[in-house]
Amino acid sequence: MFNNVFPAKQGVQYSAIIQTIRHSRLYTEDAFEKFVEATPPEMQRSDLAPAILQLKALGIDNVLRFNFPSPPPTKNLLCGLELLYALGAIDNNGELTSPLGATMAEMPLDPVYAKCLIISGTMECSAEITIILAMLQVQNVFTIPGGGQAALKARVARRKFEAEEGDLITLLNVYTAYESQKVTSWCHQNFLNHKTLRRATEIRTQMCKMLKKLNIPLISCQGDTEKVLRCITAGLFPNTAYLHYTGVYRTVRGSRELHIHPNSCLYTVQQPQWLIFCEILHTSKTYMRELTVVKPEWLEELAPHFYQRRAIDPF
Repeated sequence: MFNNVFPAKQGVQYSAIIQTIRHSRLYTEDAFEKFVEATPPEMQRSDLAPAILQLKALGIDNVLRFNFPSPPPTKNLLCGLELLYALGAIDNNGELTSPLGATMAEMPLDPVYAKCLIISGTMECSAEITIILAMLQVQNVFTIPGGGQAALKARVARRKFEAEEGDLITLLNVYTAYESQKVTSWCHQNFLNHKTLRRATEIRTQMCKMLKKLNIPLISCQGDTEKVLRCITAGLFPNTAYLHYTGVYRTVRGSRELHIHPNSCLYTVQQPQWLIFCEILHTSKTYMRELTVVKPEWLEELAPHFYQRRAIDPF
């Protein structure tokens, strides 16, 4: 498109300019003035609960006075402490609880996932929870063709695994079906990534070994999905959103506006009233990913210290 802009005799001279334009991102002067000089360190923009949990396990009690290489905002530290307290990992004095907090610190998982895994034995669904958590550690479970007839077939194939309870039960369905096949041809037919599923199998094997080491029984719920959903709620209750009367979702605490991600199996169905999400993605909107449908009474029962009827009543 730039070939006719500059005289041919000056083509060599301007070729570098053309390449620079093609690889540049154009922005206004006002936008340029608002740019920060460098991307803030990850410590200042990420969830600090996992780091705080590890510091507690190392015997560092006063994390607010810890000499971080890049000191995070105090409010981020307080949010991390509040989350760990809500999960039962630390007590009223900010000390690591035993055995729950100490066990969570041993697991190479986010604290909310570690809580799910630890209590899954007593809630009689540890076999299913290990599958779901293993599937959450990998990406691109579903293969997405470029378009046309193949894309339509991929969508139809995906619907065979989708569950009305949400994305996490959908991932459980995928893995359960894969476990009975474990062949590349079956994955191709169902537009699933065979390498990703093999990696999920390896991760789940490691989780099962960890459960055995911690004397947590590996028990299957035998198809009782509610046990799985309640276990997920018991760990991920801080990530709850409800459908606001305006048609968008809002977090119960903080009233942050959220939207269902288009890749979710719940995107094209009637919007559930209550959801738990695993991840937030910031693009044109703030999207929730990896969703699970829950009931508000589960929040009152499983996290009464975090939610009360007044707090979870959207009306």
